[in-house]
Amino acid sequence: MNLISLGVAVVVSGVTSLLLARYLSVKMRQLGITGQDNHKVDKRVTAEMGGLAVLVAMFPAVLVLYALGFGVDETSVLILATLSLVGVIGIVDDTVGVRQRYKPFLVAAASFPLAYLLIGRTTMALPIIGYVPLGLLYPLVIVPVAVATSANFANLLAGFNGLETGIAVVGLFTVSGMAWFNGAQEVAALGFILTAAFAGLLALNWYPAKIFPGDTGTLLAGAAIATVGLAGGVETAAIILSVPAALDFTLKALTRRPFQGRKDHGNTTVDPSGLLSPPPYPALAHAFMRVGVVREKDVVRSLLGMELLYAVLAVVGQLWALQLLGGIL
Repeated sequence: MNLISLGVAVVVSGVTSLLLARYLSVKMRQLGITGQDNHKVDKRVTAEMGGLAVLVAMFPAVLVLYALGFGVDETSVLILATLSLVGVIGIVDDTVGVRQRYKPFLVAAASFPLAYLLIGRTTMALPIIGYVPLGLLYPLVIVPVAVATSANFANLLAGFNGLETGIAVVGLFTVSGMAWFNGAQEVAALGFILTAAFAGLLALNWYPAKIFPGDTGTLLAGAAIATVGLAGGVETAAIILSVPAALDFTLKALTRRPFQGRKDHGNTTVDPSGLLSPPPYPALAHAFMRVGVVREKDVVRSLLGMELLYAVLAVVGQLWALQLLGGIL
């Protein structure tokens, strides 16, 4: 692949996303598509559905990539189809609402194009274990479950300025880099384009956020990491990158009324100086608050630092898995 062409496409993706996010930060407020910023003293109202900027930005970037000599293939079309369907689910949720219990099934259904793409793949490589023969379970079960789980994990580990978008940038960059090393350059190119798009949104979503990603952004982020991992043959990296979100899910599931903590106990409280006090139910962000990380920016930096640590572990784990398959090591 021509790296200059990829670089141009990445820049187009990031700039388009940034400009769209800036426009949406005003337009969504006018349309009443907003959310309350619960971790600010003034509980300000902020524009939602910033993930739409990412969803839209990937298309002109892909067109630029192809115009510069990288031809359209089935892999790219089916990956874009899967991500577009997930994005549509997020848009519907941000505008009219979708009950939480239905989202995993809808996202799993949206992964059908990716499952079709991977219908011939029947094995997966894992560190220590090595080859795992799965047969038709891989495309028909592993793919939809992985995409739905990753998307909904990302949707749960959210709520702080820059957190969801920052995790998307770290996760997508890591899994795309691993896909590139594994020889899946077409898949990696789409992953880098999405990384740049989320980076463009992050500029407007960072503290103090002018726009939230909404479910359009969080569902798309999680689905994109899983999709690039699966299509690029680097499932190990995608699994390791999901560990922080899985920890958050597990903590919330331990309560007597799982995932009802906010309804039962309310949101994190903020004192006049901006210090946060977590409500009395377990969550990963609350754990950091209880050990002394008590300002929003510090909570986000701590969680992103944790994700960076798992990104390093993802690289190590994936290289280990590739070695078992006679890969790059």
